[in-house]
Amino acid sequence: MIEVVNFEKMHALGNDFMLLDCRAEPYLPPAAQIAEWANRRSGIGFDQLIIIGQKGDDLTYRFFNADGGEPEQCGNGQRAIALYLHRQQVDVTHLRLTGLGGEVHLTYKDDDHISVTFDQAVQVREQAIAGVDGYFVDIGNPHWVYHEPDLTKKDLEPFSHIVANQFPKGVNVEAVKKIDDHHIQLRVVERGVGETQACGSGACAAAIASATLLATTTPLTVSMLGGDVKVSYDLDSDKITLTGPARATYRGQVVVAD
Repeated sequence: MIEVVNFEKMHALGNDFMLLDCRAEPYLPPAAQIAEWANRRSGIGFDQLIIIGQKGDDLTYRFFNADGGEPEQCGNGQRAIALYLHRQQVDVTHLRLTGLGGEVHLTYKDDDHISVTFDQAVQVREQAIAGVDGYFVDIGNPHWVYHEPDLTKKDLEPFSHIVANQFPKGVNVEAVKKIDDHHIQLRVVERGVGETQACGSGACAAAIASATLLATTTPLTVSMLGGDVKVSYDLDSDKITLTGPARATYRGQVVVAD
């Protein structure tokens, strides 16, 4: 059987997505199909696949990495969802969604100011790896954050593999450098993807870890290869808010043979 699947291509600071709206009709492509679509030479090309679903009155989210694996959370992807739903005439004002990474609330102000608030417990612990001091931060998905003074020039991939091997399910690796008390620079190597232009949940994890690692304070500007986001947090009430832009690139269709 041949099936036509409609999709939206979107990005948030260069972290790009293929989005499927499955609210009316559930659809879950197999991992091999996701990896094929993600290929930047022979497919559509993206860092993550986003699936929006509906369960009763609740909207749901799922994310899949370029290798077909399913991460729990994606902050940039949440902003892409907010932009998409806004364009579908949905009221995106503290809009609640649920998924593997927990409950989130989305608010659309304009294309440059889209906020996602994560509403779940945050776990932070000091953890040195291969002689490098760092912090493990879980905000619905796992991150390991460390200070890298030579941030702009260093090849992060070799060390990120060493770090990832310490975690059975993998981990997102964030290298940070302090600009001032309210501003950090960040590069991210995402599990199942590699280095990306931006990572929303990575920006949140880096902001939290930097409070101890680099003596920064909230709110914080996080500068990544793709651009800047704002992060504010209140760990006493387990709330983290990420604000930044998102863009719709194009719409398309793919033909899937069952």
